[in-house]
Amino acid sequence: RPSYPVLVVFGLNVCYDDEKIAREIPQFGGTIVALGALAPNVLERFGVSTVRIDDQMIAQWASEHLLEKGLSNLAYCGMPSRGLDEWIKIRRESFRHRVAEHGLDCAVFTGQRYAPRRWARMQAELKQWLAKLPKPVGIMACNDSRGRHLLEACRQLKLRVPDDVAVIGVDNDELMCELAIPPLSSVALGAEQVGFQAAELLDQLRRGRRRRTMHVTIPPACLVARQSTDLVAIDDSVVSQALLYIQKHGTERIGVLDIVRHLDVSRSTLETRFKEHLGRTVHDEIQRVRLDVARRLLTTSDLPLHTIAACAGYSSEHYMCAVFRRELGHPPGQLRRQAGRA
Repeated sequence: RPSYPVLVVFGLNVCYDDEKIAREIPQFGGTIVALGALAPNVLERFGVSTVRIDDQMIAQWASEHLLEKGLSNLAYCGMPSRGLDEWIKIRRESFRHRVAEHGLDCAVFTGQRYAPRRWARMQAELKQWLAKLPKPVGIMACNDSRGRHLLEACRQLKLRVPDDVAVIGVDNDELMCELAIPPLSSVALGAEQVGFQAAELLDQLRRGRRRRTMHVTIPPACLVARQSTDLVAIDDSVVSQALLYIQKHGTERIGVLDIVRHLDVSRSTLETRFKEHLGRTVHDEIQRVRLDVARRLLTTSDLPLHTIAACAGYSSEHYMCAVFRRELGHPPGQLRRQAGRA
């Protein structure tokens, strides 16, 4: 998410998250394409075209990632919104809604807005909330910075991550996520694609190829799982061992019978317990793991499709494409184009 306006010849690509910038925009007489999570009333007032990240999908991916770990206690850690910080509200409410769809409650922390020098006071407030949550708990942080705050609070409270508290952030700031203790899972934004789309839209508007205001939404690029969510919170030992086996070997050419032999249980027992605890089949879980790997490689690498298919455990590129169309409604190439990798 850009933190400053970018001036382009004969037009302006500008971050609209800052209320000060929004107040100055009417003085600019050129073509405007706004970036960021925008307040609807501002859009109506100025009639500008926009390119933004799909914050609802971000919250959906984060919630599903935590739910797939078998967690029944979920929480959201945000921050106070101000001005045009619509993304904070959208991520929070979308996460709460998704959790509620699974029949679960969602604890929410907002906290006060502190100056950097008030770090100790901010952490004290966060620790007080964190200590009261039932454990184990999965928490979505509104961004990686907030995720780092959570990990530090867990360290001070001597809470184990991910055993007691699983944390996932947003932005996938690789330096911040990899240096966190433990490394922080995060939803990667399609920031490059936002920039490409904004520049293309600005050019089309300036050249008169588009005359009406447009609002473009870019999906997140991928979810990068790291140690902060590397757990299986299932009481059933058969199911938890099966999940661990699939996480480790899912991209290999394994099937349900391989897991049955590894666990030395009957197929009917495994399938029944899997369905009871997770609401999906063993085959569905294998496909989910492979799809996640393929989606991450598509959006973060330039590997050809046949190589990605092999790395993700698919028998062929054709079969991978069929799975993408069935599960996501579009071919792999579309996801790559959206991520700016085509």
